[in-house]
Amino acid sequence: MKTQLKVKQKLVLGSLVAILVISSFMYMPALADSGEDEDDDGIDDEVEDENEREVHVEYSENEVQIESSISNNGIENEFQVKVSTESDGLKFKLEFEEENETLETEIEFQVVFSEIIEFRDLNADGIYNDSDEVIQVLKLDDFKPIVYTVESINNATVHVLFVETADEIFTATLYATGEFADIEGVVVAPTQVKIDVGIHNFNYTELDTQLALKVELHSELEVDYEDDEETEDEEYGHAEDEHEVEISLNEYSAFFSWIETAMVDGVEVDVKVTPLEMDLEENKMYLNYPRGIEIIHDPKVGVSNLLIVNTSFLGDNNFLFITAAAVLTLTGLVLVFRKRFKR
Repeated sequence: MKTQLKVKQKLVLGSLVAILVISSFMYMPALADSGEDEDDDGIDDEVEDENEREVHVEYSENEVQIESSISNNGIENEFQVKVSTESDGLKFKLEFEEENETLETEIEFQVVFSEIIEFRDLNADGIYNDSDEVIQVLKLDDFKPIVYTVESINNATVHVLFVETADEIFTATLYATGEFADIEGVVVAPTQVKIDVGIHNFNYTELDTQLALKVELHSELEVDYEDDEETEDEEYGHAEDEHEVEISLNEYSAFFSWIETAMVDGVEVDVKVTPLEMDLEENKMYLNYPRGIEIIHDPKVGVSNLLIVNTSFLGDNNFLFITAAAVLTLTGLVLVFRKRFKR
């Protein structure tokens, strides 16, 4: 008899917890619901309209300035991404500013791809570190002119930049848009820039080596760099298996993220990343790739918490529903445990 009661208690407890969990998920803001999606990108058309931004581009052969702004229902903000090819690498400088009646927010964040390192992984951990043997260092310091085009990709207007080193070993294709866009199966939000990094026909000098791409992070502000295993895109269901480093100010964050896999010679492989090293001279990390002739990877830079999320699908009674579910769950828990203690 006691065994049956315990089983019933567990069933009741499990059911009540399930109600609370499900109700909490229903209350989470969403970017996609059961509304219309005419462009078939997985984002509700109403949400897309609310988040559409104005994009302006200023172009020269070695520097491109992308400006993205929004003015919608009292929300006004702007961010810029300056892409430049310089003697010390390919640079992405992101600046964001928003001002309201009580608060002014400014974020400045720079990401630099500076060199490719061929190394022998002596401790077989898959990442480049001080204990490994450096075979050669290829500095990214000589670039062809940037190629800028405007393309229609899956019914979205996308600004595309193509960057290539003079030796054609390193490439980066950048995608920026004022709306949500499905680019090669990846949902790109209007608050970020997608980067397709490529390493092609690297001239390996040894037979048992692999590559690491050095990434430098800078900010003129006194901020902390945070490692985050869940990106905003993962939170909203637009991506999976992503990782990021971010800096935060007030409610906003500037980020550098990357997918945790890459395509090496047509095969999907894991990308291992060294922890961010911080010192007085530079903050650096390394994206590590298995040996291959053709390496393609997919990082992003952008600003989090700018998207206008949609909670309207819950209806006018969502607060009452969540409250009732919580009360029901807590009441059930109290009753279950009171009976248990009495016995």
